[in-house]
Amino acid sequence: MKRREKNASEISVDISVPQNEYYEAVSERFGLLQVFLYLALLAFVAVSFLTNTELITYQNLYYFVKDLNATTETVDVLHSDAVSYPTDVSQSFTLYRQGLAVAGNTSITVFTAGGRQTVSKNVQYQNPVAVGSGKYLLVYELDGTQYSLYNSYSQIHTGKTDMPIRCAAMSDCGMYAIVTDSEQYASAVRLYNSDFELLNQYRYNSYVTDVCIDEKGSYISMLLSKAENGAFSTVLNVYEPQKDTLYAQCSVGNGLGLRCAFTGSGKVGILCTNGVYYVSVRGKLIAEHGFDGLNPVAFDLSENGLAVVLRKSGSASEHWVILFDPNGAVTYRNSVERTVRSVARSEKGAYLLCSDGILRIDTSKDAVDFISCETENRVLLSAGEGRALLCSPQKAVYYNFD
Repeated sequence: MKRREKNASEISVDISVPQNEYYEAVSERFGLLQVFLYLALLAFVAVSFLTNTELITYQNLYYFVKDLNATTETVDVLHSDAVSYPTDVSQSFTLYRQGLAVAGNTSITVFTAGGRQTVSKNVQYQNPVAVGSGKYLLVYELDGTQYSLYNSYSQIHTGKTDMPIRCAAMSDCGMYAIVTDSEQYASAVRLYNSDFELLNQYRYNSYVTDVCIDEKGSYISMLLSKAENGAFSTVLNVYEPQKDTLYAQCSVGNGLGLRCAFTGSGKVGILCTNGVYYVSVRGKLIAEHGFDGLNPVAFDLSENGLAVVLRKSGSASEHWVILFDPNGAVTYRNSVERTVRSVARSEKGAYLLCSDGILRIDTSKDAVDFISCETENRVLLSAGEGRALLCSPQKAVYYNFD
């Protein structure tokens, strides 16, 4: 008997995918859910347009697109070695979206991270102070009543207070607070949301020396000091913005409160004339460091932690530099045989503005570097790791350490 072999065309192979009724049913349900979510998104967008027709204008869309473009611009060292701006009698400098904002008596100037000038606004502020963070740039008139807010391309809001402004704070989310005098109280604090609407206000018989808001707008903290029996009594009050009741409170000794800020760990760093304190939002004292009779002559408090420069009474050249991380731990403590004028905290250390140049402390490498330059009438800013920004009345110059 002869065996008949099938050729390739005669061989049948079942290539169908095995079916599973359970997974088929699950896939069908998820498909229906996806369609439902798309329809919900479409309905949300339609309702948003219909209920905010006064905000949907060509100008708003134009500035939104330009502002979004500015936020994505990266730093180009080759094209941002220096930027120039109008000279004013009084000036304030701050970083804003990795760029530079300059607030003067007669003008507000904003540069992007790449060094492009995007805002040039005429103002009349006697003593301007710039506060840049996240969504908006806030400029207010210290001891005056005017303030204004900007994005990367335009002035978007102006305001006026009834009493002189003492200090202010801006959150990354766009929420901001303004501290003023009050006719019936020592201090008053007004808190606004990102749409410039009044959220809450607080009044105290103590003096509010500083205020800070966390990056998500979940908590606002206020540093209050008052004189009692020849010494200061200082406390930190913590609130939830939408509520009037006190969320937490912590006493931080008998020194005058100078500065407070939320750090990257979510804790509040506090600088007083007699020491450094770190407090949780629930009012628990996490860390405390006294100055042992030394006097703070320069400091910078940010999300990266605190940098403080101390000096002994009667000593002009010997300074002690102490760096604290976002949790309040000391990461650096050493003396500097130079005259230190100011300090700027960076992610891995700090920059010191000395009488003859800029000194960088890098705790990650346990290294200290120095660049000789003119520092008279200059303001020092930390422009990122390896870059310091020195602002004179006419221009700002970047110094690269790496």
